[in-house]
Amino acid sequence: MKKMLAGLTVLILSVCAISASAQGGGGGGQMQERMRQMYKDSLQLTDVQIDSVMAVQQDLRPQMRAIFQDQSMSQDDKMAKMKTLNDQADVRYAKFLSADQIAKLHAMQERMRARMRNRQGGGGGGGGNR
Repeated sequence: MKKMLAGLTVLILSVCAISASAQGGGGGGQMQERMRQMYKDSLQLTDVQIDSVMAVQQDLRPQMRAIFQDQSMSQDDKMAKMKTLNDQADVRYAKFLSADQIAKLHAMQERMRARMRNRQGGGGGGGGNR
């Protein structure tokens, strides 16, 4: 469970960093464009679908950040709230993505979490079942 929370945390932080740098200039636009290209190449999304995915993520980001930063919550409570937000995202994705595209999005997010864990020296295997 702790690995799953850590994985979600890493994903949220990376998305937040992308968002913050995109809003603040300094190379963020490049990162946002790389994400767009990754969505296009890996998931075969249209530009409209990419914009929609990014809008959902941007909309949920403040709630995810608040959960992550809430020191009064236990890890189990944080995981439960994060799962609820992820489920909400999936419901919204289903309005414009196929089930296959959503599954590929989850797989891509898990790969990103694994890369971030490896960069941070957290290596540990597994952990991300959405």
